[in-house]
Amino acid sequence: MGKGLVKALDDLLVKWGVVSGEAPTAAELEWMKEARGRVGMVIRARWVILAVLAAYAVYVYFFFRHATADALNVTPTHRAVSVGAFLFAVAYNAWYQYTYRWFSRIRDLNKAQLLFDLVFVTALMHFSGGAVSWFWAMYMILTLESSLIMDKASDTYAIAMAGMVAYGGVLTTEFYGLIPPVQMPFENNALQSNFSYEMIKWAWVSIVNFCVAFVGVHMMDTVRRREAEMRDLVMKDALTSFYNRRYFFHRLNSEIQRAKRYGRTLSLLILDVDNFKRFNDTYGHLEGDAMLKGLAEIIRGTIRRSDVNPSYEVDIACRYGGEEFAVILPEAAQVQGGEAAERLRASIEARGAGIVAEKIRRRVEATPVEGRTVTVSIGVSSFPEHGEDAEMMIRAADDAMYKAKRAGKNRVAISGNE
Repeated sequence: MGKGLVKALDDLLVKWGVVSGEAPTAAELEWMKEARGRVGMVIRARWVILAVLAAYAVYVYFFFRHATADALNVTPTHRAVSVGAFLFAVAYNAWYQYTYRWFSRIRDLNKAQLLFDLVFVTALMHFSGGAVSWFWAMYMILTLESSLIMDKASDTYAIAMAGMVAYGGVLTTEFYGLIPPVQMPFENNALQSNFSYEMIKWAWVSIVNFCVAFVGVHMMDTVRRREAEMRDLVMKDALTSFYNRRYFFHRLNSEIQRAKRYGRTLSLLILDVDNFKRFNDTYGHLEGDAMLKGLAEIIRGTIRRSDVNPSYEVDIACRYGGEEFAVILPEAAQVQGGEAAERLRASIEARGAGIVAEKIRRRVEATPVEGRTVTVSIGVSSFPEHGEDAEMMIRAADDAMYKAKRAGKNRVAISGNE
């Protein structure tokens, strides 16, 4: 496919709202990568299912070779629909495998393809006998697939409900003759016009489908919760709950690549607690840990983030070293970064040693110590003015932070500025 056609298709997808024209955040890119991984797994599972169905077709053909009265009822329509449906499913899955990486709005894409699958399964139900069809189990597979690739439980239950409505619609239209029922071999086709049987069959398929939805939602909720816990253990600092040093380098590199790709800005803050050694020597390491934990709460309350469900974060706060913190500010030029750093420094200075809470209040009263107020020095660097890779940006912010300390501490310094 030519680049021009790809560009035209991309513009059309943006116009339709299938993909977003805005630059996604690094977190969204990571989520998109994970979502695409699940979609790819479902596509591979479909290939396995199609292979199993092909093997089943060979198995059926082997027994159909022995002529029976029922086998004689297999018409060219039955054969054409069976072969056509299989080839269509193969072509559709191949197209989906080839194109799904183009889409940025994975959730909307998953919804669309699940609804398409629902229509396909419902048509297959009709052409395989409706009330006497053996393929009603395909609704269960579709519901289980939804629980795997959709991140909301309501989406899975919605697909189960849609399957119930679609199957009920097929039975209703066939019962009232709006669509002639398809006669099937080896089946009692009189059941297609038996209202009681159709109602019992519909209720059974619906109940089983919702049971599968419940099991799938519960299973995936457990899996995703444990995955989140494992990610926190790997990426988070135990004391402050900030991202750790390893994740800081990973995320900073990701944000720099994103800024390069989409022509965006990026700033980095390096914060160091002033006179932290004296604080530790005076109050002890446990109180020093408590102070760092409280300091992290101040930073968390100052940067751009929200704990409201669904939670999100724009700025990325990390524990860079012992008493050093780093904050990545996407979409922030150096002036904005300087303003954010000044706002953060002022907030920390205003609250002071009170972060360590009441348990050290009496000790402070009993032993007056200079430097009771907690202050920080902050260095700011920006992409691309002060560096075009992670190492250069960190060095620039670090140098600016030490410049702030040499200038008297408790201040903000921007790299390259006097």
